[in-house]
Amino acid sequence: MPKKGHVPIRTCVACRRKFPKKELIRFILAGEEIILDERATHPGRGAYLCQECLPLKDSLKVLSKLERALRRKS
Repeated sequence: MPKKGHVPIRTCVACRRKFPKKELIRFILAGEEIILDERATHPGRGAYLCQECLPLKDSLKVLSKLERALRRKS
């Protein structure tokens, strides 16, 4: 009987719902720019958005939440 592994849970910064990590899209701060971490392999702090909130990523409300989660200085 195979063992069941731990499933990491992350929170979407926009809607605050929890999802398994594989279902979310990760963003990181590279210099002063927020970029998509497609493979989720870059080191450092990341912020996650769910599929429903992804189209809203350029809105001011969601962008400010991403900046806050990534600790970007204004």
